[in-house]
Amino acid sequence: MRLVVVGVICGWLLVGALCAPARGDGGVVRVSAKKGAYLITVFTSPTPLRAGPVDISVLVQDAVTGEPLPEARVLVRLTQPGQPELEYPATTEAATNKLLQAAQFELTASGNWDLEVQVEGSHGSAMLGCALEAAEPLPRWVELWPWICWPALAVAIFGIHRLLAQKRRHC
Repeated sequence: MRLVVVGVICGWLLVGALCAPARGDGGVVRVSAKKGAYLITVFTSPTPLRAGPVDISVLVQDAVTGEPLPEARVLVRLTQPGQPELEYPATTEAATNKLLQAAQFELTASGNWDLEVQVEGSHGSAMLGCALEAAEPLPRWVELWPWICWPALAVAIFGIHRLLAQKRRHC
């Protein structure tokens, strides 16, 4: 029985290791500043920021009251010398948390990127920028290892089953 419990615990730990980190709203606060009548906060995910798929979420608030302004239009632009400019509107539809507005990007290269967020809303327009550093993308095997290794879990469970069945036969 003890072997079964150990097997179940190891199985759950392995399943937990196979789970991909949640992507979406939030992440690391890259910049937060008062610009005009707005308080603009920009979050990026994943952490650390890497070339490949990136989520940029923006929280726009009234600078005086702190009230979120999800109806403001937000445009996110990423530029890097020698790379095509990436520009997408951030929307509440793309965000899980409807207080934020999100845009998904595919960073084509590692290195330094310039981030620019433009906000248009009831309080006028504002722009906020910062520099981001994107690391190299993860090697392809890191994405594929769960698919390559899951049969080993099935073989291990079968082996535990056979071992337990054999013990019961001898008892």
